[in-house]
Amino acid sequence: MTTLVVLDQGESISISFDDLLKYHGRSSIAGVAHAFKAMERAFPLLSPGGPPERYDITVESGFPGGGARDAFEMVTRAVTGDRYRLASEPARVEAPEAPGGHFFFRLGYRETVVELVARAGLVP
Repeated sequence: MTTLVVLDQGESISISFDDLLKYHGRSSIAGVAHAFKAMERAFPLLSPGGPPERYDITVESGFPGGGARDAFEMVTRAVTGDRYRLASEPARVEAPEAPGGHFFFRLGYRETVVELVARAGLVP
């Protein structure tokens, strides 16, 4: 199984999907999965030379789901560090609707920002 790797003050830590479920619980597994896949895709784009420093990552979410929020918090500590917020602007491309918003995320790392949108038809 794939793990997410980030640096915590220079020390590498790996976090699996199962780790995220242990933190969040099982109430919003889909939200945890969306956030996991978003980070899995974003981290190599944000920090191509290696794992990003978790405290330098910002997160903007297109929907208010607790599963995604908790997943981002465990990996990036963005909620605690006031670097997590709900999106104030829509995605640049059409994003599928989600409860209370849309399925997209903007992740930033230092000077780079990537926007990730769930593929159409992925979420029924």
